[in-house]
Amino acid sequence: MFLDVNGTQLHYLSEGEGPTIVLLHGLGGTSGVWRGVMDTLTTNHHVVAIDLRGHGRSAPILKPVTIRDFADDVLALLDALELPAVTLVGHSFASLIAQMAAAVRPSSIDNLVLVGAMSWLDPDARDAYIDRAELVEQEGLDSIADAWIASALAPRTHAHSPQLSGLTREMLERNDPASYAHACRAIAKYQPIAHEDLGQPTLLLVGDHDRSTPVAMSEELHAAIPVTRIEVIPSAAHWAMLDQPDWISAKMMTWLL
Repeated sequence: MFLDVNGTQLHYLSEGEGPTIVLLHGLGGTSGVWRGVMDTLTTNHHVVAIDLRGHGRSAPILKPVTIRDFADDVLALLDALELPAVTLVGHSFASLIAQMAAAVRPSSIDNLVLVGAMSWLDPDARDAYIDRAELVEQEGLDSIADAWIASALAPRTHAHSPQLSGLTREMLERNDPASYAHACRAIAKYQPIAHEDLGQPTLLLVGDHDRSTPVAMSEELHAAIPVTRIEVIPSAAHWAMLDQPDWISAKMMTWLL
């Protein structure tokens, strides 16, 4: 399904009935990465998975954007769907979007689930995202694919499910390079919110093999956000919903009871 919000067209999936959970994918991903998680959650929840601006089947990004712009897109879609307060789930760079949305309009977000969460970026990390944007613009997504896929999935997944490794790599390479670069620069420009002001109960999930947003990042958020729980996902790397979808959905269901 598609909706026009904030001057762009967003694609989303909507399945199930019950309290609403909204799923946001990471940089270079699509709503499809949540399929394994959705299949469990829809047994007793209404689940919406969004292709963020510039990703998947949503419209490309045509000008510089900020994390606040992405958050405003999500909130506008919630309004268009006339949803009551939701559980908002954000992976990686979308964890920044989820935190921003929760801070901007707390009345729309009942709970947060942050998977492979980001909290802040040091100068070296900001420079790395700017460098990545320039590389992708000049040489395409193929130029980063080898390093990206190596850290995206856990060693066990690469060994036992090479087909998933191949499909995950293709997902990255099918991104629009200009949109991907705009998203990288949005991350580089991100200014952290006041985490101590987040009032939503927050579940932090992080893979034990996550090299992109290691456990220490989630521990920092665990210390900063007033009501949090942290769970380390076994045999999972940065795209943990692909490595361990059943584990993630079970922890989310228990959290929301």
